[in-house]
Amino acid sequence: MALSRVRLFQPHGEEGTRLLPQESRLVELPYSSFEDEDDTAEQDPGLWYPDPPKLSPFSHCVRYLAFLWNLLFLLLGLLTLAVGVWGLLAKSPLPGGDRGVPLSSDPMLLFVLAGLGASSVSLAGCLGAFRASPCLLRFFLGALLAFGGLEVLGGLLVLLARRRLRDALRDLLLLCLLRYQEDPDLQFLVDEVQRSLQCCGLESYRDWESNPYFNCSSPGVQACSVPASCCQDPLENGSVPNAQCGFGVLGLGAALAGAVVHTGGCGVALAVWLRGQAGAIAAGATTLVLLEAVGALLALKVLRDISAVRVWE
Repeated sequence: MALSRVRLFQPHGEEGTRLLPQESRLVELPYSSFEDEDDTAEQDPGLWYPDPPKLSPFSHCVRYLAFLWNLLFLLLGLLTLAVGVWGLLAKSPLPGGDRGVPLSSDPMLLFVLAGLGASSVSLAGCLGAFRASPCLLRFFLGALLAFGGLEVLGGLLVLLARRRLRDALRDLLLLCLLRYQEDPDLQFLVDEVQRSLQCCGLESYRDWESNPYFNCSSPGVQACSVPASCCQDPLENGSVPNAQCGFGVLGLGAALAGAVVHTGGCGVALAVWLRGQAGAIAAGATTLVLLEAVGALLALKVLRDISAVRVWE
């Protein structure tokens, strides 16, 4: 602030200049302005802005746990994908080879799709937690919500459409009988069901007549036969598998055939087994939902911590 000067006329006529008493007191005051305040704020920003928040040890622990959690499911997804790809290549090792079964109806395709989906979502969760990426974490949360919604919808459909599902299961078993010799995966599945449930065919062992290879009019050596998994004693001498124990069974009467193979169908036996395993199936579905919920909560915590830190940047 510049000091103003006042011209005074002295008694002897000499013109002089002197400071007023008020102005002399102003000279003693410290000089200050808004520019000095701005300079001080620039030199010491802590006077105006608080320090940004830092992640707590608990937040760091949650972040590492989210990474390891998704890494585990990433490895499981890759293992499932490898099993599916191996199953597809085992049937047709060369490109363009004769597979004998359409790719769209191959059971191993389910392993490929399940492994690909699980590994992709888990990879997004791993990278999102490791790189602190909100975009990947939001994608991970959205995928988990979509999977959870599909699982809930599937459970409701099972409860509301039990009869239709029973008919669909019957058609699927019949298709397995018809394509028993064409698909090694279906052959393995049918053999395991018949061997473990001690049954044969869909309704009875006579259902194998619908298979063109086991029909009595077939020119092959398996005519009028059933698979060895239908036999009551599929082992010869108690140790060596007997692949021909079911030969000629369809040409025998019911009494004679009952002494060699299981004559009851697998449709009823499978329904009884599913009813007995209802508790285990429900527990498995609940465990899967809880695992997805834990993963979602971990990712949501990490996302909130990242958002809180980036607000101060």
